[in-house]
Amino acid sequence: MGRGRIRLGGVQFAGLECEKARNLDAGEGLIRQAAAAGAQIVMTPEVVATGFVGGDEERAMAESIPGPATERFGALARELGIYLMLGLSELRDGEICNAMAVLDPAGVLMGVMRKVHINKHEVPGRWRNGSTFPVWEFKTDTGAMTAGIMICYDREVPESARLLMLQGTDVIFNPLACGCPTDDIHRCLLRTRAFENEVYVFMVNHAAPRQNGHSFFVDFEGNIVSELGEDEGILLAEVDLDRLEEYRAQGIYGRHHRRPELYGPLADPAGQIHPEGVNLPPESAWQRA
Repeated sequence: MGRGRIRLGGVQFAGLECEKARNLDAGEGLIRQAAAAGAQIVMTPEVVATGFVGGDEERAMAESIPGPATERFGALARELGIYLMLGLSELRDGEICNAMAVLDPAGVLMGVMRKVHINKHEVPGRWRNGSTFPVWEFKTDTGAMTAGIMICYDREVPESARLLMLQGTDVIFNPLACGCPTDDIHRCLLRTRAFENEVYVFMVNHAAPRQNGHSFFVDFEGNIVSELGEDEGILLAEVDLDRLEEYRAQGIYGRHHRRPELYGPLADPAGQIHPEGVNLPPESAWQRA
């Protein structure tokens, strides 16, 4: 159960392809600006460190977590006294994952979210699917909340947000690298994820010229509260956790009126379609079926 208020900051900038040093420097500068503006939790877009190129080029730039990037940005989080979510490619067991590293205000790695749903357009990049939707507790001087992450295409699968909601999530972070934030159907999709689960959604995309920006913040009633344009910038938003709890107490969505005893077929891998050559994790139920 969340309480108080927490200020979020999203750093929208272009992660240029294969320009890792430049991208990390640019990210650090914007993170400092976001913290100076009062952000207590700051997030970058997905795989912003390398520009999200995939394949052999991505593998050459990928690194372990913990590793050099998380050590550098852990020190930055500690200096600024903020939580920080960094999008990078992780080299794990010889394969690459689309990862978000979560760092606390002491600079300690809280955990890693690895993108679960790799769609057919990403399969040639040989990304390894993640297999969990972790959540974490965030505590600041002004409030406390539970939050989790769904990375880009994860949001297209309703079960992603549902699983996060069922673990008590108050805010869902959605790092992005695509041109869909200006498409009405995709805007409606994120608004629906917030509304149907009674959560806030905070989306941060790459700026132009890499993508088209338009990072935005959605409240628990599905309203887009604030939004950026295409250019580099900082998205600031405040989540009111007390108001969210009051809304949930009177609500009919989220946890209300579910019938999970009827939903068994949703978890049955029979008939599930995956792209050819999909790089699912070894623990995948689909591979065991």
